[in-house]
Amino acid sequence: LNLIQEPAPKFIQVVKNLRVCGHCHEFTKVIAKIEQCDIVVRDANRIHHFYPNGQCSCQDHF
Repeated sequence: LNLIQEPAPKFIQVVKNLRVCGHCHEFTKVIAKIEQCDIVVRDANRIHHFYPNGQCSCQDHF
C-alpha cells in the first residue's frame, strides 16, 4: 500500500484472518483521518469501517 501516491486513495480495503488488535485499530483510525479516506477492514469477527473523521463503525468495541 502506497500512502504517498497522488492523488490519495479514497477507499482502502483490508482482509485479515485474525482479529484486529487495539494498536492496529487505533493506527487505522489515525491513517483514515490523516489520509481523509474510508478504510474497511474485515477481520475474523466483524467488519470495521473507518471513516475520514477518525471514527470506526464498531464504536471502538472490537
